[in-house]
Amino acid sequence: MTTLDPVAAPDLPNGICWADDLTDWCKHLEDGQIALLRSADPQRAARWADVAAFYGAQSPLTTAAAPADGSLVVGVGATSRLAQSAARALGRGFVHVDALNGALTVPVPDGGSVLLAAQADTCSLASLAPLLHTWSQRSIRVGLLTGVDLPGIAFSLAKILAARTTRPEAHDVLLDGLTGTARCGRVLDERTALDTAVGDRWRTAVVEAHGSGSHAILGPYSVCGLTGERELDSTGSPVPGGCTPGRCRAGGTLTPLLLRDVACRTLALFVCTALILDPHEHYPSSVSLAHAALEGHPAAVIGMVHQDLPVTAEAHLTSRLLAAGRPLGAVTADLNDTVGRTSGYLLLGDPDHSFGVAPEPGTAPVLTLWPVRRPALLTTSSPDGRPVGLVTRDGIWHGPEDAAQVTDGLGAALGLRTELTGWLTALDAGALFEGNLRAWAMAADHPKTRVVEGLKVMRRHREATRESALAALQLVQKSLRAGYGPLPDLPADLDRHATSWAKALSEMSEHSRFGMLDQLTDAATATHTRSHGPAAVGPCGYCRSPLERTVWSGPLPGAVERIHITCPRCGLVADRPTSPAHEAVRLHVPGELVPGRSVRITVDLPGAAPGVWLAVQLRDRGRHALAAHHRPGVVGAAQVEIAVPTDLQPEVHRIWALAVDRFLPAWHQVRVPSTPGAHREEQLP
Repeated sequence: MTTLDPVAAPDLPNGICWADDLTDWCKHLEDGQIALLRSADPQRAARWADVAAFYGAQSPLTTAAAPADGSLVVGVGATSRLAQSAARALGRGFVHVDALNGALTVPVPDGGSVLLAAQADTCSLASLAPLLHTWSQRSIRVGLLTGVDLPGIAFSLAKILAARTTRPEAHDVLLDGLTGTARCGRVLDERTALDTAVGDRWRTAVVEAHGSGSHAILGPYSVCGLTGERELDSTGSPVPGGCTPGRCRAGGTLTPLLLRDVACRTLALFVCTALILDPHEHYPSSVSLAHAALEGHPAAVIGMVHQDLPVTAEAHLTSRLLAAGRPLGAVTADLNDTVGRTSGYLLLGDPDHSFGVAPEPGTAPVLTLWPVRRPALLTTSSPDGRPVGLVTRDGIWHGPEDAAQVTDGLGAALGLRTELTGWLTALDAGALFEGNLRAWAMAADHPKTRVVEGLKVMRRHREATRESALAALQLVQKSLRAGYGPLPDLPADLDRHATSWAKALSEMSEHSRFGMLDQLTDAATATHTRSHGPAAVGPCGYCRSPLERTVWSGPLPGAVERIHITCPRCGLVADRPTSPAHEAVRLHVPGELVPGRSVRITVDLPGAAPGVWLAVQLRDRGRHALAAHHRPGVVGAAQVEIAVPTDLQPEVHRIWALAVDRFLPAWHQVRVPSTPGAHREEQLP
């Protein structure tokens, strides 16, 4: 037994011990003890000891049976020795690869499972996506054994081994940040105070909230991904005004809640881009929800990797599926199958782990098998019209009280498209955009007064333009039919009203927040259907993840073809029509924003008259417009200079560009990090 400094190595429960180095760690594991590699940071060691106390005393590890052919641990690079010991402890086979992309050649049988051991900074989405895509097609369950360093990976394994000790009295909780409420119990039917829920101990905690890879809003709490005692930048220096255990820079007046302190064995994060493992893929600081979860209590974490994935009943049913004994890897695959993404959700943990306690009779979700084949266009609903169930490769999981109805809606959708085409033949792209945007504004829970008033202005100018254009067209047609007559000039009112229409749209978006860009782009393609893609078109300029290009074609006259380019990490990159004017638009921004200094942005525009309306906005992480600049009738390259606020938070911000050419809008978005500036807040010591 290695003797350790009691200050650096606090007491651990029976069955768990400290190890000075990897050799000592491997020996303890062979002797049947769960071991932690001592961290050089005494505060980190103290936090790990608290987590070990949460799992309690452990019985000696039993000798695992001969590994099954379909169950492997793949050790990447320097993690190989640790991963090999993990494979023996978990009863899995072991394969070493030098780099992450080498895992593609590992012979894993269809329907098997892989626990991929790698350091977090090597697990970028660009590196993981090919693996997840290939293994998903072969129904291989995947989980990651990872951490910020080797001691962190050993800590993750310790939690996986300790989690196999069942706690029958444990229950589950759903923390709903959208409503600021909490539900607990085996079927999540018991309301409890959110203040009580965040401080209690749980088997599974499901968090559904707005946020990003570093923070999330949970009612009165700001969930913070702080991993240490202060927020550090990529060089290890404190971030001025950054997060500490008692202060969260993203929460304002909200109460800080450290994710690492949420006491649960399994954590499900329904937060956009919650699991960003490579720190280069988000704002480069030590605040990360994924890293905080790894350094915290849960032995398994299921979380969203992509941005803006649709969430309906997934959060509630994920808890139900786990409680019913479905393996973690299978539940993650179910979620990915639901959203049609092989890397939409990711599991940090053992993909074969499941809860051993059987659910109460009548509470387990039910699997409704497909009658013949999976429908081409799936519609599922309960008798009262609510969406129910998780779509899996086998069928639909739904609550036992919900009578799920599975219907192939492809024929109905095609019939609806034909009917709508007959009604809306005469509409042009501007009218379609307004109509779709008006429908969203009227259906919103809270009145969108600014949107509605802006649409009135847009409609007035569009109808005036239409009258002027029709009058000119009648003269042209009359001359053509007669074979002679005057040919009018292009009315000047066309350009004037088109500019006013674009100005109203620009002002509407400038005074909005929380997903307005998504609503605008959705309105532009609401009556379209996907004709090609998504297809890879190169790396993202910020995080280097593979961009996806989708072409949308409209069945209605006037609904022009549009191109939608997105990054799974950063979100929208461009949404534009395929017209020559918009194909020429290019946005050039600096590599960083400096608080208090002006930033110069160059936009390449077409050189032909009558010119393009251009609006450029600087937005913070909450999508507030911090500054805006308007340039009507721009031709060629346009230089825009925007003043950066002096109190700009150190975060990854967004620069929007709206370009409108004759009622055809396009949106471009670039993410730019800001440097830590002089903050009026109290500086860290």
